[in-house]
Amino acid sequence: MKRILNLIRNDIITMNGGKNSMKTVFVILFLFCAVTGFFVSPIMGLYCPLLMGGFFAQMIFNNEVKYHGEKLQAVLPIARKELVISRYILVTGSYLIAFVLFYFLMFINLKLKPYYIFWGEDAENLDIIAMIAKMSGNTFTELGLFNLLYFGAFAFGLMMCTSSLRKYFKDAKSMSSELTMVKKASKQELTFGILILVIVILWCLVVTDILPLGTAFSVVLQLFLKLAQSANGFILASVLVAWGATSAIYTFICTLLEYEEKEL
Repeated sequence: MKRILNLIRNDIITMNGGKNSMKTVFVILFLFCAVTGFFVSPIMGLYCPLLMGGFFAQMIFNNEVKYHGEKLQAVLPIARKELVISRYILVTGSYLIAFVLFYFLMFINLKLKPYYIFWGEDAENLDIIAMIAKMSGNTFTELGLFNLLYFGAFAFGLMMCTSSLRKYFKDAKSMSSELTMVKKASKQELTFGILILVIVILWCLVVTDILPLGTAFSVVLQLFLKLAQSANGFILASVLVAWGATSAIYTFICTLLEYEEKEL
């Protein structure tokens, strides 16, 4: 356990050493999501967990790749599994702490609604969470819908975070560019991201009765909506978080096995 803690400390020192431009990009994106969430709508903050999931591993290991320090781990007197464990603890732990912090910022925002002071009466047209909660026939409270959306985003962000770390252990060069996610995004990742966006948009349109549906699809979607509405969204939010957690555990086990077999 002591060696794992020392490895975590070493990665933190490496991340903060030199000029880590990814850290600057992350801070800017975090602040942008927080500002738009406070002054436009809490739903704008949903981008933050997804961006954190995509950027966290790159930010932490950017300096190591930039200064070609990834081969150092091969000569240290440590077991490969200790390196994998330490880095998964660091990345997922940091992601969890950052999410909890941001969640409570947006929770306070939801309760105080400072955007009503900033925009006045026009804020009603921007308060999408309140609009969807109202148009759903009050089957959701604003807090219930807020929790469902944010914990869903947390689950997807967690999967992205651990997937990036798995790619890093396979090939450290995959993080050699700050535009890695755009330049080297696989077809599967792009399809997954587009699918999430389409589902969210479709769900919002259906809940607000903007989009009419055929009978067969309507029945399936109504079953999904019933699950979403159960316990004010808590059950579906729990399912999504459990899905994200089990996916992260699966990715961790795959990484552990793959790294043990990798020739360094």
